[in-house]
Amino acid sequence: MFFKLILENAYGDRVDMTATANKYMTSRVEGLNPPTGTISTSSYVGMDGSYRNNAFI
Repeated sequence: MFFKLILENAYGDRVDMTATANKYMTSRVEGLNPPTGTISTSSYVGMDGSYRNNAFI
């Protein structure tokens, strides 16, 4: 076996998919992507580069 996969929900219930992979079929997975972020920068006058004004996640 090259991997170990354990799924856990918000209540702490766990399913070890490594041992029970033939019993379950995954149809949709949500919530694994990072949140969208925005970074605001301004350029320096007459120089290379920029400075960070703010960032939001």
